[in-house]
Amino acid sequence: MTAPLAEERLSRILELLAQHGTLRTTALTQLLGVSGATTRRDLDTLALRGQIRKLHGGASLPEGAAQPNQDQFYRDRQQINRGGKEKLAAAALGLIESGQTIYLDAGTTALAVAQALRSAPHLTRTLRVVTHGVDVAYELNGECALHVIGGEVYGSTYSITGLEALQAIGRYHYDLFLVGCTSIDPAGNLTNSNLIEAQQKAAIMGRARKSVLIADQSKWGQAGFATFAQPSDLSAWVTDAAPAPALAVFESAGVQVIQAG
Repeated sequence: MTAPLAEERLSRILELLAQHGTLRTTALTQLLGVSGATTRRDLDTLALRGQIRKLHGGASLPEGAAQPNQDQFYRDRQQINRGGKEKLAAAALGLIESGQTIYLDAGTTALAVAQALRSAPHLTRTLRVVTHGVDVAYELNGECALHVIGGEVYGSTYSITGLEALQAIGRYHYDLFLVGCTSIDPAGNLTNSNLIEAQQKAAIMGRARKSVLIADQSKWGQAGFATFAQPSDLSAWVTDAAPAPALAVFESAGVQVIQAG
């Protein structure tokens, strides 16, 4: 069985092939932010499943294949360690204070936090929540003062991105940013598979008094394409369970680690 982070990477490869048609292995390696050996193993896995066609030095989707469904990619990611995400989401609510302005990230972990907030109306009704997450906004509509950042919708994460979004982010200040990531590298740096989203997360962190990482244990140990933060940029990390090396890295940087598992 492939690990959760590996499944996210496989989905990303299919998205990239749908966008570009054919890609060389070296290009995929750079876009994914992994080693060449990892990319080749991923391509072997997808080829065995019949989802791609391997070429000399690259890959493409099979001839006549239907375009990958971005909505299904997103829904599939919701099921990865769903129990862990629900536990850490409930724990994250303990860091939110009544009356705060919260920036809640996009993505499946942020969605779990939004669902937890909806179950705590005594707190949620006092908050102002800002988000660029389409699903997050839908979940919290009518539950609090809600501000949605405008821009272009990035389908694979149900997020709103682009220059317009970056400009809007810079107009506000936030008490707390609950930030997700694609992965956490062995040095504890937060990474994302999409450069524009990484820039957006960095911009939000620059406007927030505190930033708290919301990420389950499956995110640890590999570098994504774009780095947007170091452990020292965080006040806390809320997770279902922190692997021992991760715990050592974050605690040495003075980051509070809250394990909800």
